[in-house]
Amino acid sequence: MKKRQALNSLFSNGRISQSTFNLFAREMDEALAEIEKQRQSLLEKMAAKTKEVEEQIRILERLLANFEIQHVGGEIEEETYQKEIALISIGLENARQELNAIKETMEKLATFPQAAEKTVSQQIAVPETAAEADVDKVEVETVEMKAETEMQAPLMNPPEAQLTETKTEGETAGN
Repeated sequence: MKKRQALNSLFSNGRISQSTFNLFAREMDEALAEIEKQRQSLLEKMAAKTKEVEEQIRILERLLANFEIQHVGGEIEEETYQKEIALISIGLENARQELNAIKETMEKLATFPQAAEKTVSQQIAVPETAAEADVDKVEVETVEMKAETEMQAPLMNPPEAQLTETKTEGETAGN
């Protein structure tokens, strides 16, 4: 997005030609297409990982339920029950956290193109023609030159220099 902004700025300020702008814009479009392809691939892999983690959660929940049932039925000792329940609970909590992290990342990836496009389109206002850019450039340069000239005029003939010149002339006339 920043590169597009910089390119647009260069073009709108007349620092690069339409053909150079088009060249770089095309390269950026190609790079964005590759990024989009990778994003889609990543989303697919994350969807597969989501299914895998969801299956792990189902298995851990079944194990937990099985140990609870065995404990209530008196089939396993209290110490074994406590150890196994603690381990399964930790595994279950970790799996749920991983699942939530994957889902959050997938949501961000899914909304990324629209958010990026919106930001870029708001921040980039490409002039419709190169002539518009040239007119803007000329207007800006004229204003800048006028302001520069007005600011430099007093500096070219500062009051101290005028006084020195006057004293020197007066002293010379008096001598």
